[in-house]
Amino acid sequence: MILGALVADAAAMGLHWIYDQQRIQDVAPEAPEFFTPDKQNYDGVPAYFAHPTRTAGDLSQYGEQAMVMLRTLVAGGGHYDRAAFADRFRAHFGYGGAYVGYIDHATRDSLDNMRRFEDAAHACAKNLDFDGDPQIPKALVERALPMLQRYSGNMLLQMFEAEISTNDSDSNVVAFGLTLINSLRALPAMTGANDLQLPAIAKLPALVAMHAARGSKGENAFDQDVASAVRVTNDNPVAAHYSHIAAHMMLTAVTSGDAAASVNAGRSVAGAQAADLFQTAAEMAGQSNPTVTKHFGMSCDLPFGLPAAAHNIATATSFCDAVRSNIYSGGDTCGRAILVGAVMGAVHGMGGTKGIPDAWIDRLGVKDEAKQLSSMLLH
Repeated sequence: MILGALVADAAAMGLHWIYDQQRIQDVAPEAPEFFTPDKQNYDGVPAYFAHPTRTAGDLSQYGEQAMVMLRTLVAGGGHYDRAAFADRFRAHFGYGGAYVGYIDHATRDSLDNMRRFEDAAHACAKNLDFDGDPQIPKALVERALPMLQRYSGNMLLQMFEAEISTNDSDSNVVAFGLTLINSLRALPAMTGANDLQLPAIAKLPALVAMHAARGSKGENAFDQDVASAVRVTNDNPVAAHYSHIAAHMMLTAVTSGDAAASVNAGRSVAGAQAADLFQTAAEMAGQSNPTVTKHFGMSCDLPFGLPAAAHNIATATSFCDAVRSNIYSGGDTCGRAILVGAVMGAVHGMGGTKGIPDAWIDRLGVKDEAKQLSSMLLH
């Protein structure tokens, strides 16, 4: 599942965000995968040239986010932690981070929200009376920030008091810390972007694969982790709902190994509007995925991308077929690739006539790291 999502994303990156399907056919009549982005391919048609610094085999920002979650889960010993994911996300995509490339709306706004909340927390600390070392309030804020994401209510107070009491025996510092944490609780919560686009599901493959391999403490634990992770970047009810659908599609692909069952699982947890879109996709089974994608919408919104991806999953005969159909469909190919690649990779595995081609895996720039981390997470 994890490799499938990453390979599909990298395969689509070179022709990402070309909205003229005929142009893609003209540029790559037989094999549209693993192109190095070339501005000439984007000229004169509806398109956005977002990846000028990327080369063939690199990930888009979607695949990069998938890797952030994979690294977070491995570092956490196979346990999801919202604060750890948010911190690693910010470190990777934010100022001075390892990622250099296009920053989408959800990522940009989420990073801005993180910074604004941090600034508000430090301003709050400055407004409280403290007679000791002026560096102590700053340090306490830094300790409080991750706890505000992990805990709430009395549990937050107890955990923060235990944290500062362990590290500082000064009763004045402990008293100030408790005043501070109560003040920080009154601030508007730190949220992800109010965004309903496909970046919401980019972090899901590793999280879903981990739950499938290690088992959840009931379905609620799975759904809660998915919702929490999604809201780090996309704090929007539509994004949360469609991500819930995508997560159940991925989970069923792993547990059943069946593409049709995966699509049915998504539909079974869909609300009325999303279920109608899935029904329309099913009724268009005899039409090509580019035609269906154009019908729903080629851009980044989840209500466009998920039914188009579901149609692709339901009708494609192999991993290669699905990935190529997705690329020829144009628009936000990389956004849809995460779901398409994760499901088709889980269903068909690696190699053979239907699985992820070994040659495609070899072209993936993060192949070695992804393989190693996936093995550590799932075994």
